Amino acid sequence: MTAIRKRAQALETEFAYQQEFMFKAEARRNALVGLWAAATMRRQDADAYAQELALASAEGPTAAFERLRSDLALAGASVSDDELQSRMAAVLRDVARDMHDH
Repeated sequence: MTAIRKRAQALETEFAYQQEFMFKAEARRNALVGLWAAATMRRQDADAYAQELALASAEGPTAAFERLRSDLALAGASVSDDELQSRMAAVLRDVARDMHDH
């Protein structure tokens, strides 16, 4: 195998790792934010709701945010888009840091 092919394979492997890492981190973030949102909305099914949001990562990059925004509004919770985006970003940072450290 030539050096260029080895480098290409290494880059492909790294890219695949990063994609899988982000998918898992976003799913975990969505679940944790889902637990917070369920408490904010006073839902009794917090764990089930968190699981539904964890799966939202597979639906698209903004699916969880859109779902949360809609559900919070329907529940009458006063959470701005900026607050929701900030919370999601902070939780993602924490989750990624935790996953990286372990």
